[in-house]
Amino acid sequence: MSLVSTRAVIGLALVEASRLTRSILVLAGLVAGALMVWVLVYGSQPVWWNGSWAIGYGQTVVSMAVLIAAQFATGRAHRDGLAQLYDSFPSSAGRRTLAHLIGLAGAIPAALVLIGLATLVFELQGVLGTPELAALVAGILLVLAGGAIGVAIGTRFRHPLAGVLGGFVWFIPFSQSNRWTGSITWLFPWVKPDQLAGLPGPLTGYPPAAAHAVELAAILVLAGAIALAAVTVARRSRIGLVAVAAAAIATIVVTFTVQSQPVSTGDLNQLVSTVANPSSAQPCTISGEVQYCLYPAFDSKTASLRSPVNEVLAHVPAAAQSGRTLTISQYSGLSADDSTLTHGHSAQQVAAWQNQLLNAPANSPSSSTVYVNLGSWPTSGQQAADARFDLALGAAEWAVGLPTNTGAGAGTSTVAGPVSPQCVPLNQAREAVAIWLAAQAAELPPSPFQKSYRSLDNSEFAQVNGAIIVTWPYPGEDDEDGDYFASPGPQTTAAGYLLAQAMTKLPTAHVASVLSADWDNWTSARTTDTQLAAALGISMPAVPSGLLGPSGQVLTLPSTMIPPQSECTA
Repeated sequence: MSLVSTRAVIGLALVEASRLTRSILVLAGLVAGALMVWVLVYGSQPVWWNGSWAIGYGQTVVSMAVLIAAQFATGRAHRDGLAQLYDSFPSSAGRRTLAHLIGLAGAIPAALVLIGLATLVFELQGVLGTPELAALVAGILLVLAGGAIGVAIGTRFRHPLAGVLGGFVWFIPFSQSNRWTGSITWLFPWVKPDQLAGLPGPLTGYPPAAAHAVELAAILVLAGAIALAAVTVARRSRIGLVAVAAAAIATIVVTFTVQSQPVSTGDLNQLVSTVANPSSAQPCTISGEVQYCLYPAFDSKTASLRSPVNEVLAHVPAAAQSGRTLTISQYSGLSADDSTLTHGHSAQQVAAWQNQLLNAPANSPSSSTVYVNLGSWPTSGQQAADARFDLALGAAEWAVGLPTNTGAGAGTSTVAGPVSPQCVPLNQAREAVAIWLAAQAAELPPSPFQKSYRSLDNSEFAQVNGAIIVTWPYPGEDDEDGDYFASPGPQTTAAGYLLAQAMTKLPTAHVASVLSADWDNWTSARTTDTQLAAALGISMPAVPSGLLGPSGQVLTLPSTMIPPQSECTA
């Protein structure tokens, strides 16, 4: 190509790049992609080994928009009825197509803006780790590859709907790859940020970001070669384009093979050991009577966990803490059954890893350890307030001798409903003491008992010793996204909450004085709510026997619909 032709191609490419940068379609794709990243990660603790890929998921939307815009631009001459006029220009159709391909650089600013916006949000939320450069570059290449496919479509099909259809077809593998299993998922890895968030830190070579970036670069080259072949007449040029396309296809095959390789057994052994027992990864940080055992990548979160715990313990007599240790330990919901992580390994090996995870301390009952999931820990809004209260409540339950971890979550399912291993501190003053202590560290929410119900389930009731009682769903307990803890402590009751709420209306110094004067008595399983209320100089609040229905009637469920639970006696 002569110098004049080169200048012409560059000039046309600059024009097309400028038009693409200002395209409303690309701008709309940027906004939609940013919203997708926001939905994926906002509100939870951001980590770069997850966030880099979440940004890439947003780039898939930008890529689809650029594909449509590029197809529109390539087919512009024919749609406007100016094909013959364009053919009379000194620049051939091949050079104009090459200019369209080079002009795809105009989409790079949108991809960079998306990375910049996401990074800003991550930093404001205290992101952990470091960005994965290969994953971020792969996101940009994804946008360019989509544009090249749009140019290739536009050289053959000029109708605008062809670009729209091509954009949706391009997006389908990414949007549906969560339905696939095994190594093939990592050909379209952007949909797995939730799975990556379960890792305690970045896992070397997983996902295979560099190989995926090369794969997308090969797709970009292949689509460009197809686009140029459609408008190139010279035989030598067509042979060259065929060779380029063949090399691109070979590269895609090689990168597919690389991405299909399983994670090494040694790396997975180390990962499972770290997840199952975080204290094995590094020594725990000790602060007074509390030790914090977090994964190394999350060590900086210790200060934020220490705050509500210390505010609770500030109201607990020193003698009650002496000789006892509260442990705040991190856990992960990682599962070895996820074939995107353990593909290529034998069923026996996967079962052994899964068994190791199931037997982790977080899945065992405890009265001294609170297990927190910092991978999904909320950083703002009501969920963050709920998580802070729940952590404070766990510390308070340790202080009064109640269980801090039941070890089995919601239990198993039966015909009668879910069987919960939670015990119930029925008419025990220490329950109200624990809730009051937690209220000193986090704002106690308004009473949830005076609302109307059009339908009932057994989550609002408990059956203890043959009696049906109304329970208190503490903040975050019923939140679908509230998997901040491995499992809850005891099932809180309406009676305990109402007494604690009345205690918060008294002067803090008065309540603290009464509690510290006879701490062992108030934290005994034998001391009742009524006795504590009398010592504080207040009447025991009226405890509801059911929930108010739409017409003000008291509604309860028959005992046959509510599985029995044991009373906390230890």
